[in-house]
Amino acid sequence: MFDLKVDSKLPHHYMITVAAHPLTSKDFGKMYLKHGPLYFTNDDMEDLRSALILSSDKLFKTSQQQALKNFNCTPLVSSIRGMNLASQANLCTMHHFSSPVELEDEWFVTLVTLANVSEHNKELLEKSRVG
Repeated sequence: MFDLKVDSKLPHHYMITVAAHPLTSKDFGKMYLKHGPLYFTNDDMEDLRSALILSSDKLFKTSQQQALKNFNCTPLVSSIRGMNLASQANLCTMHHFSSPVELEDEWFVTLVTLANVSEHNKELLEKSRVG
C-alpha cells in the first residue's frame, strides 16, 4: 500500500490524516488533524514484511489473510486501510512520521495547527505525505 521506510534509529511510527475546514466553516481553509495518530513500531513493520513475503512464497502457498494472521498483523493492516479509506472519503491527506522516541498525541495536533502559520511545519507535512 505505502512504501514506509524503516530505520533502526527511528523505531516509532505514526500515521495521521490532515483535512482543511470547508468553505462553510468560520475556519475555512485551515488545516486540522482529522484522524490519528496511529502508532506502530519497527517490529510491527518487520512482521508485516515477513507476512507479505510469506504470502508471495511459491513453495509454501499462504493467503495474504492467513499470513497476516500468522504474524499478528491483521489489526495494523486493518487500521491503516481504514485510515486510508477514511482519508479518501473525507478528502484528507495521509502522512507518516518516524521518531527516535515516542510522541504524545498532542504533538501532532500542534504540528498541524502550526502548519497553518509556519512554513517549516507545512514543509514537514508535505515531506511526510504518503497519500
